[in-house]
Amino acid sequence: MKVPANILTFIIVLFMSNPSFATGDKAIQISGDPCSLPLMKKLVEGYTEKVNSKFKAEFSTVGCMMGVYMAANNKSDIGVSTQNGLQSNLPKDAELSVIGKAPIVLVVNKNNPVNNLSYKDIQGIFSGKIKNWKELGGNDLEIKNVMLEPCVRHTMSKKVLPYGKDITKLVPEKKGNPVLHTNAMVAKNQGAIGQQLYGYEDGSVKVLTIDGVLPDNNTITSGKYPFFEEYNIVTRGKSEGEIKELVRFAYSTDGKKIMQSMKHVPAE
Repeated sequence: MKVPANILTFIIVLFMSNPSFATGDKAIQISGDPCSLPLMKKLVEGYTEKVNSKFKAEFSTVGCMMGVYMAANNKSDIGVSTQNGLQSNLPKDAELSVIGKAPIVLVVNKNNPVNNLSYKDIQGIFSGKIKNWKELGGNDLEIKNVMLEPCVRHTMSKKVLPYGKDITKLVPEKKGNPVLHTNAMVAKNQGAIGQQLYGYEDGSVKVLTIDGVLPDNNTITSGKYPFFEEYNIVTRGKSEGEIKELVRFAYSTDGKKIMQSMKHVPAE
């Protein structure tokens, strides 16, 4: 049946004036690991406030690379992940946007008097040659390593030194959110040292400087602080519509401010 021209024109105008009608007001599906989703949630909040108040997103927490594969296989609209060199390991048909860097810090118990570690100190801890905090000017306590975040752990090891086989590790009784577990386990153990994305630590732990430096825009960009992971947004093919606009927002001035508020370093 032929649709009258006036009705067809009305339908086109309605779709163009109300994009949510065209998509059925469907929520965008975003998948990622616990190290990556917190920033994406903040970016979505900012996008909803600044750009499109009708925008909707649903989030699912998955493993380190699972969000990337879900996006590539059309099981999610967006996959997010914090890791380096993802471009060389992208699934087929996936499109990558690197919007910034997520610094990695070392956290210790608040009662630990040590405030700074040198690069050599960290090598000693990771290799297992340094086993007690008294060797670093701290209390007479065994150093216990909390290494719960796979991507973070791999990055630190690659930058510093492979971990020794006989280092003492702390592991939780049950699996769960590695970000929260790291804070909790370091807070409960005076000898513990953990690896955490900067900004994800809470007030129960203390962040150490490394060679007297903390990560920020200047120290990361200049290379003075080399411990970070790229923040990746992955879609299947080139993003379109609201997904494209959300990615664009992440690169905008407002998006960069959100990243900086979470201690991430926006892409230049």
